Amino acid sequence: MLRISCLALGVVCTMSALAAAGSAPSTRRALHAQGAQPAPAGDASARQVPSRLSPADLAEIRALNSTFVRGWLNDDATAVLSVFGTDAMLFPPGSNPVRGLSDIRAYWWPSDGSHTVITSFERHIDEIEGTSDLAFLRGTASLAWTYEKDGKSTSQTSKSTDLLLLARDPSGHWHVIRQMWATLPN
Repeated sequence: MLRISCLALGVVCTMSALAAAGSAPSTRRALHAQGAQPAPAGDASARQVPSRLSPADLAEIRALNSTFVRGWLNDDATAVLSVFGTDAMLFPPGSNPVRGLSDIRAYWWPSDGSHTVITSFERHIDEIEGTSDLAFLRGTASLAWTYEKDGKSTSQTSKSTDLLLLARDPSGHWHVIRQMWATLPN
C-alpha cells in the first residue's frame, strides 16, 4: 500500500489504488502535479505546498458548472459530457461507480428507448477550493425532469448535495474527474 500526501485537500490519505497498475493516468498526473508522492520519511515541513486557485481558475470552474447545467436544460449530451475528463467517474447514490465517458453516456442516456428531459436544474455552489491543478466543488442542486418510455411519461423532482473533483488537463483546462451526489429529502 502506498501512502500519498494529498495536499490539495489538506489531508493525508492512503491510496492503494494509485499504486495499482490500472489507476487512471490523468488522476495520477493530477495528483503528481499537486506534489503527491510517497510520504517522506523525514520532516513533513519540507514538502512544498502547491499554489491556491486563482480568480481565473475559479471563473473557469464556475463556467464548467454552468456548461453542465445548461447542457442538461438544453438536452445536449455533448455539452454535458464535455465537462468530464476521459477517465472520469460518477458515484451515483445506491449504485456502483460509473467509469469513463462511454459508460457515463450510457448511464445518463441509455439505449433502452427511454428519454429523460430535465425541465429545471439549479445548482447552488457552496464551496470551491483547491490548488492550481486539483480542486473540488461542493454544492446543492434541485432538479425536475420527465421520464418517457414505451409511451408513458412520469415527472419527478430531486434535491441533492453534490461533490465534484476537478483536475487540470495537459492543455491547462479544468475537467471533472469524479462526481458524486447524495439525495436529500424533498
